[in-house]
Amino acid sequence: MRSFWHLEKGDFFDGIEEGKEHFLRSAQRIELKKNDIVFFEGDAGGACFYVASGLLRIFCVTEAGKESTFFLRTAGEIFGLWVVLPDLPLDRQAFDDLLSRNYALARRVITVMGSRLRYLGDSLSAQTCDVRHRVGRLLLSLAHESLRDPAAWEQPLALPVSLSQGQMAAMVCSTQPTVSETLHQLQDEGLIDIRGRGIVIRRPQALLAALESPADRA
Repeated sequence: MRSFWHLEKGDFFDGIEEGKEHFLRSAQRIELKKNDIVFFEGDAGGACFYVASGLLRIFCVTEAGKESTFFLRTAGEIFGLWVVLPDLPLDRQAFDDLLSRNYALARRVITVMGSRLRYLGDSLSAQTCDVRHRVGRLLLSLAHESLRDPAAWEQPLALPVSLSQGQMAAMVCSTQPTVSETLHQLQDEGLIDIRGRGIVIRRPQALLAALESPADRA
């Protein structure tokens, strides 16, 4: 769907294998355990990172102890210079040198940054919508990598990541009870199935249509 183009990820190095070889040759590999804290707000950042495998969550904790989740980074994604979390880190100067020698790689970086700016803009805009809309958009964004085939929008789809309701609440700026109530409302409407911590979108196209306002459809 055109409205979700900025969520397309894939492997950052698809089609530019030479750039990947250069990157990994200059990088340092770090293996992390589940729930490891690898970066704190305010730490100096001067590197970019490629996620070889696993799932990373970028979040902040308020003085009251409440978490707000901003992004999930999955295998194949690259990020850094202004957002820094490690899996395979490369220092700033080495990365600048790499980009100066590889036009395809530099162009891919520009494309990714443009997509993420669009994501941030959409996230800010979504805060004016009700929780139902924000939760529904979150579910579709989490499932988007499985929706590249247009036919997939008409079929049941299990979310590829498992998030607690508290984590979902942190991503949509709400509370766990409100998110729980919203998910059960979507289930009562026949749009999703809740299976423990797993969620199946019965028909992604129907969920998207249920969220769209007349202005969105125009």
